[in-house]
Amino acid sequence: MILLTGSTSVFAQEPVVSATDSMAIKTLFFAGLKEKLNENYPKAAENFDKLLKIDPDNSAAYFEIATLNFRQNKLMESEMAIKKATALSPNNIWFWKLLAELYKRKGDMDNLVGVFDKLIALSPDEDSYYFDKSNALLLAGKEDAALKGYDVLEKKFGPSDALTEARQRASMGKDDGLDKKEVEKILAENVKDVKGLLYTSGVLIQKNQNAEALAVLKKAKELEPDNFEVDLAMADVYSALKNNTEAQISLKKAFGNTMMPVDQKVKIVVMLLGGKKDQLRVDAAAELAMIATKVHTDDPKVFALYGDVLYQQGDLQGALTQFQSVLKMTDQLYAVWEQMLNIQTSLGLYKDAIKTADDALSVYPNQAILYYYMALALQNDNQNALALTNIKTALQLDAENPLYIEYYGDVLFLKGDKDLGLAQWKKAKSAGSNSEKLNKKINEKKYIQ
Repeated sequence: MILLTGSTSVFAQEPVVSATDSMAIKTLFFAGLKEKLNENYPKAAENFDKLLKIDPDNSAAYFEIATLNFRQNKLMESEMAIKKATALSPNNIWFWKLLAELYKRKGDMDNLVGVFDKLIALSPDEDSYYFDKSNALLLAGKEDAALKGYDVLEKKFGPSDALTEARQRASMGKDDGLDKKEVEKILAENVKDVKGLLYTSGVLIQKNQNAEALAVLKKAKELEPDNFEVDLAMADVYSALKNNTEAQISLKKAFGNTMMPVDQKVKIVVMLLGGKKDQLRVDAAAELAMIATKVHTDDPKVFALYGDVLYQQGDLQGALTQFQSVLKMTDQLYAVWEQMLNIQTSLGLYKDAIKTADDALSVYPNQAILYYYMALALQNDNQNALALTNIKTALQLDAENPLYIEYYGDVLFLKGDKDLGLAQWKKAKSAGSNSEKLNKKINEKKYIQ
């Protein structure tokens, strides 16, 4: 549905472009979509950027750029692009939905409420927008406004169990949480509603009543031992209680559950790897990613993720094995090719790297960095003439890249063209590279490995 919406918007822009430009827009748009599906986000963005140079008011292109950045967790860039899209096409509901997802990820409840106001105006008979708006108000600490929102929802669509539970959470949030007797009453009752217990534990966590939240979750665990949402909630509580051992046990239980979505597992592992470098977090991420590979044996994203974790642990050979297994499943994860070449050249596996680069270029013939890796491997395999050809091709695709310019200088210098090599090193410095090794090459006028 998103693709249909996007493609319709592309060809409805004003002013009307020429027939030649219209064909170019179509070509670039669908080329961008293809690269997005292949998860080659830089190349996809390149196509959409070229499109915008022809048609700067193309809302669908801004939407696709926002989507690319959102997938890469570049939230500021994504927000700028999607706001441009909504300004150009204010009645496109898919644009507003993406902006809603962005504000959810950022935790920006105030702006999220405004987006749901727009969605309600565009689709007044969609009850989920009213419900989500009230939930956003509740998370923003505006319990009274949330309760009024639930009243509007009930008046328009009628009562429901979910609405009753939401009102209870809002009322609970207005207070100071639950006292010990109220928690004991919940635990003593013959409650069978696991979802309700999860909601209650969430409110308790918000009120920093972590011990009480854990007791509620343990009751939920008794009712549904294999509910991964309960395991994830318990992991959050144990983390809040600084019990990292139990938190990891709960996460392992959730990750071993086939019902837990792959994307959610990926998100947690990426979160553990993010932020300040911490070996314990990296090790925990590796353990979880390994479990995911055993549960989702045919999902290349999971194996690619495990390869990334092993790479961060410094296990290059292990990471290489994982990436090789990914490429046996699919050749359409571009980042895996790059990681493979990075590792192979780092390990001195130059003949393997030459073959990998050749295979990668058969799928992605316009990626400059693949020609760079090919040149690097060829030069280290004493094939300087072919190395020169490949680094020149890399520069044809990305002429201002200081890494390629410097390496072009390296190859020239090693071929005996020392003056030309030195000139390229100086050009690389002018292009923005200021590494200690480059400066040493220039000052000493010699190649340094």
